[in-house]
This record gives sequence, C-alpha cells and structure tokens, in this order.
Amino acid sequence: MRFVRWIVALLVAALGTYVVAVVANAQFVMNAHNVPISFADRLNMTAFDVSNMWLYLIIIAVALLLGFLIAALLKRLLPGLSRAAFPIAGAVAIGATLGLMYLQFQTVPISGARSTIGFLSQVLAGGIGGWIFVKILGGRKASAAQSK
Repeated sequence: MRFVRWIVALLVAALGTYVVAVVANAQFVMNAHNVPISFADRLNMTAFDVSNMWLYLIIIAVALLLGFLIAALLKRLLPGLSRAAFPIAGAVAIGATLGLMYLQFQTVPISGARSTIGFLSQVLAGGIGGWIFVKILGGRKASAAQSK
C-alpha cells in the first residue's frame, strides 16, 4: 500500500509541476515577442499548451521519479535531512533535465526556459512538485496516525 501511495504522490506531483511549468512557459513565450496580447488570447494559448505539451509531462515524471528516489535514499543515509529534501530534489531534477536537453540539442526545447528567469521558473515548478509530493505523503501519514 505504501508503494501505491508513493506512486500516486509522484503522479500528482508530476502533474502539478507540469501545469505550473507549462503556464510559466506560455507566459514567457508570449512576453518574448513584446506585442500586446489580450487576456483571452493568453488564456487560450496557455490552455492549448497545457493540453498539447504532454511529452513534457512524461519527461517531468521521469525526472521527478529519479530525483525523488535519490532524495529518499539520501534521507535514509542522513536521517536528519528535513522535509526540504523532496522540494530540493524536484527543483534539481528539472534543472538537470533542462541542462541535459541543452547538452543533447544545443538548445532548450522548452522555449520559455531559455532565459535565466524562464529557466528559474521551471526549476521553481519542480520545487513545487516536490512540495506537493511531501504534502500528499505527509498528509496521508498524519491522517493515518490520527485514526489510530
């Protein structure tokens, strides 16, 4: 049962990271053109990106899986490691993934992440995903402890 909770937490964290990352990406892409864009058009493009960048969701899920596994191992080796391990792991996983994309393609395929602030917004999305992961696992543990 613990494994299932972990997988559910991972999937929800990946989905949360994806939505935050894609929304940020869409805004950076639109702002890069320095033309006025109506709120309705921004909303339309953002919704389009969220529904069509699903390959990025898969990349995020794999990156978070690796990051969270490493964080879980480090927490076992270093019991004093705080709950910040998973948000940090999520942020580092996304940053490393974007860096590896750059090494492979000589550009970052997530165009909104090509600026420093855009890159940091993607890293922040990974941190938010790690926070979601902790909240889901921690929330279930807390509610199980209360029911005993």
